[in-house]
Amino acid sequence: MSPSIRTVRTGSGATAVQVIWGWKQGKPDLQHLGSAHTPEDLAVLKAKAQRLIDGEQMSLDLGVDTTPAGTGSVDAPVPVTGERASHLIDAITGAFRLLGLKEATDHDQVFEHLVMARIVQPGSKLDSVETLAEVGVRSASYATIKRRLPAYATTDFRDQITQACARHAGTGPGVLVLYDVTTLYFETEEADDFHKPGFSKERRLEPQITVGLLSDAHGFPLSVGAFEGNMAETRTMLPMIRRFQESFDVDDITVVADAGMFSSGNKKAIVDAGLHYIIGTKFKDLPYVIAQWRRDHPDQDYEDKQIWVEADRTGRGPEGTPHRVTYYRYSWDRARRTLKGIDEQVAKAEKAIAGKIAVKRNRFVDLKAPNKQVNWALVNKNKSLAGIKGFETSRTDLEPEEVIGAYGRLLKIEKAFRMSKSDLKARPIYHRTRESIDAHLTVVMAAMAVGHLLEERSGLSLKRLVRTLKKYRTFELEVPGQTIHTASPLPDDVTELITRLSAARPY
Repeated sequence: MSPSIRTVRTGSGATAVQVIWGWKQGKPDLQHLGSAHTPEDLAVLKAKAQRLIDGEQMSLDLGVDTTPAGTGSVDAPVPVTGERASHLIDAITGAFRLLGLKEATDHDQVFEHLVMARIVQPGSKLDSVETLAEVGVRSASYATIKRRLPAYATTDFRDQITQACARHAGTGPGVLVLYDVTTLYFETEEADDFHKPGFSKERRLEPQITVGLLSDAHGFPLSVGAFEGNMAETRTMLPMIRRFQESFDVDDITVVADAGMFSSGNKKAIVDAGLHYIIGTKFKDLPYVIAQWRRDHPDQDYEDKQIWVEADRTGRGPEGTPHRVTYYRYSWDRARRTLKGIDEQVAKAEKAIAGKIAVKRNRFVDLKAPNKQVNWALVNKNKSLAGIKGFETSRTDLEPEEVIGAYGRLLKIEKAFRMSKSDLKARPIYHRTRESIDAHLTVVMAAMAVGHLLEERSGLSLKRLVRTLKKYRTFELEVPGQTIHTASPLPDDVTELITRLSAARPY
């Protein structure tokens, strides 16, 4: 059985913290660490218990002689009076300052500590006290944190974060921004004017909110915004773009988003505002320019990365100048993956028709036929489209490769969202008021920015970086007549990692 931490309510109303090392004849082998009367004291004791379980102090070769003057032994070890995960703390605080967040938040240490806690171990605001204690940082009390949260929800505070991130990213005229949305659900069944059930990719039924995220072309977060849970994704984009414009006073913006983000109204509003867009297009039939090419080249196969151009010369452009242009590109690898998926679905369709498996959702099974059969016309149509992807843009001044490359960077913002959902766990969130939700997302936004910079510098995932640096600590030892400062030795690869984290700006 692995060691575990146990908390017990005492008769005086305090909470005792104990480590259960094992069981002997049905009785626990306990080590009592102390009793806590406040959430902060409890967090510190639990952090101490976790360090004991991890065995980090026991396994360190501290490189000092702890036996002089008759002190230091197995039975009477030299006490460790201070301990910090200094390398991890320095990496996070260094990135926080480099991004300009120290000045943007007017040196608000509570906010900086919340960002640090979210990077080290995502959790609730109360959990952050324990998380920080575990790495050797004494944070503000939980009561103080709660008092500070409303300030982080204000427009001015959030604008300062956005402006700091935009300055770091080098945002200026002609900036390319990526946009995507996600949903955050809540541990409650009660909906209100903000938390509302809506479309969920995870098919959850709980009330949720919709969150939009703007990033630059590198996936570096620029702005985050929250909307009602039942608001259509397409309606979240323009408010986010306009807010970003106001916050950073920039007009020349090109928005890159998936086709699902753009309604016809969105496109018109963006063009009317003097902005530009790059989107992926959806099409059910072979585009005309490709069909024409097929007729002109009946015996020729597509080439990998072959591009066709379809210019729209209607609309606002001067006579003879395209108003927008759509590029279609063929990818051999995309075609291979798509054709493999089609073949697998056809095989299942044939088994379903033969009665070997149940008929589930399979687009290639024609249920309207007198006898169920494979819809070969649809199969052939889908195969003819395999490997072809469309990209529409109002930036007619860009080369096809620039447009396609910009769209491909949407993977960066998807990565940013994955970080917010996994490494940074923006959800599930238990906040109820709009103010606390906005404050929470402000912290998440800043943590995403810091995490992005740390990943760029280190070449590691944020999760792996934290796990690596967290192990190496600095200590204070009390020996008779003196305090000794020491540190756990660093392997060469960790030394190199710390050097990379101290390097110049990655881009």
